[in-house]
Amino acid sequence: MHVRSFLARYWEESSARASRVYEHWALDIRDFEHKGERELAFIPRPLHLPEERLEAGDASVHILMDRIEAIDREVRLPFGWFFLMTHGNRVSPEVGDAIAEGLRAGRVRLPDNDAWVLLRWADERYLF
Repeated sequence: MHVRSFLARYWEESSARASRVYEHWALDIRDFEHKGERELAFIPRPLHLPEERLEAGDASVHILMDRIEAIDREVRLPFGWFFLMTHGNRVSPEVGDAIAEGLRAGRVRLPDNDAWVLLRWADERYLF
């Protein structure tokens, strides 16, 4: 499955679905020539970024949960941290791995739809 398909599907299946994608993401369009052929590239860019990058480091899964909730409030998007993570912009993928592990161990909870999306990502890991 193509990355865009994952993103659209995961957006619709997560808590983010209550918001329109274009309220939070823009596409930078690049029009160029490559090997004599015209190419168009669409690069997703978040409109709202948290001030600081979130790394898993040695933080407990509970501290990471507090931090992702703060990011969601800051970017004004439920489950926004997940899409920033898959974009590789401000949330390290190791944060997603740690939270997925915490979900599987029953140490933390997310809304069911978000938990399903995160666990699926952990099994089919991708970044764009």
